[in-house]
Parts: sequence; structure tokens; C-alpha cells
Amino acid sequence: MRINSFRTRLLLLFLLLTAGILATSLVTLRWVVALQSERSLERELLVSERVFSELMQVRTEQLQQAAAVLTADFGFREAIASQDQETIISALVNHGERIGTNLMVLQNAAGDEVAATHAVSALPSIAARTAVAAAPLILVQDEIFQIVTVPVQAPDLIAWATLGFRVDDELAKLLQQLTLADISFMEVGTEQIYASSLSAAERTILGNNQQPLDQRLQQLDLAAHINNLSQTAQLAGPQGLQVIFSSQRQQAQQEFVTLQQQYAAMALLLLILASLLAILTARKITEPLAQLTQATQRLGQGDYAKPIGINRGDEFGKLGTAFEAMRHDIAMREQQIVFQLEHDLLTELPNRVSLQSYLREAIESHQQGYIILLNVARFGEVNDKFGQQVADRLLQAIAQRLSALLSKPWWLARLAGDEFVLVGVGQTLPQVERLLEQLKLQLEQPWWLADSSYLLHFHSGYLAFTGGADAVDDLLRKAQLCARQARLQNRFAVAYQAGMDEQYLRRLQIVQALPKAVREQRLQLHYQPKLATATGTVVGVEALLRWRDEHLGVVRPDEFIPLAEQTGEIYRLTQWVISAGLAQLALWHEQGHKLSLAMNLSALDLSSPSLVTELQQQAKQQGIAPAWITLEVTESAVMEDPTSARAKLQALRELGFKIAIDDYGTGYASLAQLKQLPADELKLDRSFIQELAHSEVDQTIVQSTLALAHQLQLQTVAEGVEDQATWQVLQRLGCTTVQGFYFSRPLAAAELELWLKQHQQGQQA
Repeated sequence: MRINSFRTRLLLLFLLLTAGILATSLVTLRWVVALQSERSLERELLVSERVFSELMQVRTEQLQQAAAVLTADFGFREAIASQDQETIISALVNHGERIGTNLMVLQNAAGDEVAATHAVSALPSIAARTAVAAAPLILVQDEIFQIVTVPVQAPDLIAWATLGFRVDDELAKLLQQLTLADISFMEVGTEQIYASSLSAAERTILGNNQQPLDQRLQQLDLAAHINNLSQTAQLAGPQGLQVIFSSQRQQAQQEFVTLQQQYAAMALLLLILASLLAILTARKITEPLAQLTQATQRLGQGDYAKPIGINRGDEFGKLGTAFEAMRHDIAMREQQIVFQLEHDLLTELPNRVSLQSYLREAIESHQQGYIILLNVARFGEVNDKFGQQVADRLLQAIAQRLSALLSKPWWLARLAGDEFVLVGVGQTLPQVERLLEQLKLQLEQPWWLADSSYLLHFHSGYLAFTGGADAVDDLLRKAQLCARQARLQNRFAVAYQAGMDEQYLRRLQIVQALPKAVREQRLQLHYQPKLATATGTVVGVEALLRWRDEHLGVVRPDEFIPLAEQTGEIYRLTQWVISAGLAQLALWHEQGHKLSLAMNLSALDLSSPSLVTELQQQAKQQGIAPAWITLEVTESAVMEDPTSARAKLQALRELGFKIAIDDYGTGYASLAQLKQLPADELKLDRSFIQELAHSEVDQTIVQSTLALAHQLQLQTVAEGVEDQATWQVLQRLGCTTVQGFYFSRPLAAAELELWLKQHQQGQQA
């Protein structure tokens, strides 16, 4: 029997429910029985106490009658009056033997002993004895007696007669038989037991005054009721006497235990009957469920042929009918789902899943052939201009035209978006080239939709695959790379060449390694000196970022800066450059090198809302006046968002930072931007400087630019100075500052400090 089957769980549910009800009933019964037995014991003990009181009263009356008979005897009174000692003793002995008294004392009117079985000194005073309404209990020579004291008058008071019965174990057992409860007479304080119906062992435990009385009773499993006889009413010892009525709980609860056992037997019988009923019910319920389960398993295995036959008129029959309808619907929907899983819903061509499966099967079976990836050029613009509906209809038309052009063994799929893939198993390169010519001719024909024509352009990449060695994803990636190269070269098709994807892989590795390099500060800042053109004095440096990776080698800034901008890593990169550059500048100022520092800002940096605050805080933290810091921005960076960029640059300029327009002359709308930008400096691009000494055109451009800058009161910087002749031309034309390899390449901080020292020595010489 499987524990996780519905039949087993249903059976267990019935059994647990029945067992829970019976267990609850048993627990409740046990609680009620325990409560009732305690109450019954309490009532029995109270009854026993009342019976005891009545019995003691009867004995008191017997003693009083016996004392009355004795004191009424004429001969006894005459013997007392004549002080006939022998007659008095004889009368006391005869009378005591006749009524069974154990204690007899005769005292004169003054309380002096005349005759006694026990010492008069052990008895309380006559006044104390006669003050007690009932017969008192007294302790005489370690024994308890129930006594009465009556006067002897003839007719005046001539004596006192005291008679008493011994209270011992025999009396306690007799009282136990009459009261149906054990009786123990115990002295308060000493816990000494003088008489008890308990066994010797029980009596020993009960009389152990080293433990509280409650613990002793609990140890003996006794329910008890204690009657404390006060010292004023009962004269039994100096601390008083207490009578303990007790009964064994186990004996008192025996009838209730029998009741519980009978109920438990009935509960067991009911549980067995409930189990049989649960088995029958579970089988009746689960048989159709088992049939439905088997049918479901067949459906799960793809077997939709066998119908589900449950011919019943109840809810299970209706469920079987519903399952049969579901079987039919699932068979239809599965065909649709499989088609949707393996096909593009828009064009109904095989999709990426089918393509990967088809290629994988061909490769694993060691087949060879070609892959052609076809891409619609600038299809996003078509989507934006004419809408999603037109774009979708164009994609459908492309799929239809491609399907009409292709024949076996060519296989067509839509990869994603505007990309289609053609797979030709067993095709050769000449066959592929002929197909590409046909595709180019047919696909660049106008596309007509509802009397409107659309002209589309296509780019494609193609490569061969050999069975067993190629990975599907690599093949598709290489084909996409070729199509991208075709778009860049404005060609219809480009074939894959070995090593073409190395640049792509390197870019991917750079993107992956750059965040870690920034986080672990593996980048370095190098500094290229900037000199006053007229004197050759070093006036500042430009901070240039360098990166040498243990796996990638030297990574040029033009490699990782654009990637940092694309991935958003440029923000953290700029923060690090600002922090490291200003810290180094502060150190140089402390050493006495009063240099300015130029740093480059990208378009994304200008879009950062925290740029102004970050620069201001870093300069303040390092103790650098903003006037020593020049921020270089390109025209193209400003053109990304001119309004926001101008606002941030203006804010920085108002704080004291210098603003330089970098690579001036290579962008567009230069004069318009120069008119509006808050600039302090123009930096001429190296393309105008490198041939300056030999090119009259470059000299004319540079001269006009410098003249314009002087008119606008802007400082000028020429970068890319590589020989003395160029420097001399710039001196003649009036350029403010120069930098280039003629003076120094970018140097690390320590190397720059050494170069500064040598340069100063050379100037002095």
C-alpha cells in the first residue's frame, strides 16, 4: 500500500478522524472520571467524618450512662462518705469490668485522688474536664482515652468520678469498618500516631515528620480529610490532636477504571468497524479515479487513441465524460502547441528552437553545408515610420518570397526580429554564391502592400559548417558578425573569414573584465605635460587613463572607453579618475609643483545629475582650488543633450572650474557650439597639427582658429606636437599651450616627477 496514494490517504483520513474522536472521548472520559472520583472520595470522607462523630457521641453517652449508674449507687456513695477505701475500689473495679472502661478515677470534692487506675496528675483539672460538652480525648501515659467526669452528690458534692475508654488501633479498625475510611489519631506538631487503622508500613510513612503532610499523603496515594480537634474542646496533649480520615485513591477509582477499560474496548471495536467501512468506501471512490489516472498517464505519454470509458450515473461518470472531451481537445491543442513551439507565429516559418534542433542534428550526423543569415537593413526605421502593422506585413511578405525562391535542400527559418536564416545541407560554395545573386536580385525589388511600394535593403553573412566540430550558437554568432560587417561595408553579402570574430571576442572579454578592473583599481593614470608655447615652461598635465590586464594585455582607451559608455561603467570610471587625479594633484602642490590638471568628460558623464556635486566635493576634500582643474569635453559629447550639457558646464564654470573644448574642428556645427558653450579653452585636434610644419592649408586653418580664439578671449592648446618645427610654427602663430611626444609621452606619476626635474634642469642650463 503506497502512502502517497489517494486510497491510502482517504483510508488514513477516515481512521484518523475516527481515532481522533475516540481519543478525544477517552481523554474527556478520563478527565471526568478523575474529577468525579475525587469528588466521590471527598463526599465519602465527609460522610465518614460524620459517622465518626456520631459513633464518638454514642460512646460518650455510654460513658455518661455508666457514670450515672455508678454515682447513683447508694453503697458507692456511702463508701465515699465513710471513706471506705476497699469498698470504693471494689465498686470501681466491678463497675469498670461490667461496662468495659479502661480508665477510672475517683477524686474528692477538692480534686485529690481517692482511687484511680491512672495517676491523677496526668488528667486535666476537673474544671477543664467539666467545661467540655462532649466527652474529651485526653493523653495519659502515651495513650488516648475518651473520658467523662461526673459529680458524686449525697446530696451535696462529695466527689468526682471519671470514666474513660481507651482509643487504640483496635478501636480505629472498628471505626474503619463502620465509617469505610481509615482513621488515624495524630498529635499536632510531633506527628506521633497513637491509634490508626492503617498498616504498619503506611503508619510509618504517615508519621514521618521530616516531610510535609501533603507529600506523605501523596506518597501513600491517600485522599484525606483532616479534623483538627482544638485544645479548648479536646484535651489531648499540649498541642492538640488531629483525626485523619483517609481512603486509597486506587481502590476508590477501581470502578471508574473498569468503566474506562470497557469504553476503550468499545472504542477499539468501533475503530475496527470504521476501518472496514473506510476500506470499502475508499475502494468504491478510488476505482474510477484509478481509471482516470491511467487515462491521464496515457495522455501524458501522447496516447490519445484509447477512449476513457467510465459508465456511471454519478459525479464520477460526469468526470469521465469531461475527461473524454478533454482528451479530444488536448489532442488538437497539442498539435497546435507543438507547431507554435517550433514555428514563428507571424510568418509560420520554423523559429530559433527548430533552427537549433535542425542544425544540431545535421552537425551530429556529420553533414556539411552552408548557413546564410539574412538581415533587413534599418528595419526599425520602417517600424517607426509606418507602424507595427505594416512592418509585420512586410515580414510576412519577405517570408513568402523567400519560401518561393528556395527549393530543397534549402531550409528556411526566422531567427528573430528582422533576421532570417537559410540552411543548405550538402551545398557547395558555387551553389551558395548563385543563390545569393538570386536573392539580391529578387529581394531588392519593390514590396507592394495595398497599392503602396516599399524599398528594402538586405545584408547577409554566410559560412560553411562541418559535421561534428561546430557549435550551433557559434555558427549563428559568426553569421551575425558577417551580416554586421556587410552592413558596415554596404555590401549585400560577406563570407566569414578566419579570425573575423577575434575582435568581437576581445570586446566581450573587455566588457566582462572592466567592472572588476574598476572595482579593484587595476587602472592607472598617466600624465602628459602641457607647456607654455612661448617659453617651454610646464604649466599643467593632462590625465590619461591606461589599463594593462594580465590576460588582455594592454587595453587602449579607444577600446574600453566606448564599451564603458555602452555598459554604464563610465560613471564609476569617471569617479575613480576624478578621485585619483585630484589626490595626485594635491600631492604635487604639496611638493611645490604648481600644475593644473586636465581631465576628459564623456557624454554620459555630462548626463549624470551628480557630476557637479561630485567634482565640487572631491576638490574641496583634496584642498584644490577649482581654477587648477580643466574639464575637457568634445563637441559630439555636448551634442548628445546640448541644453543639459550647457547647464552643467555653466554650473562648473561658475564654481571656478576651467572648461575646454576638446578636438575642436572635427565635430559639426563648431562655430554654433562655440558661440553657446561656456568655454575657457580651445584644444586643436592633432589632425591639424601633425602636418602643420609642411602644410599651408593646416597653417591657414590653425591661424584662423587661433585668431578666433584670441578674439573670444579663449586659451588655446595644440596637441600632437611631435617635432621642433611644429613647435616653432605654433610659437609664431601665437598658440598658448602645446603638448605632444616631442616633449614627453604620457608618464606615470613617479616618472613625471623625474621628467619635471630633468626638464627644469635643462631649462636652467
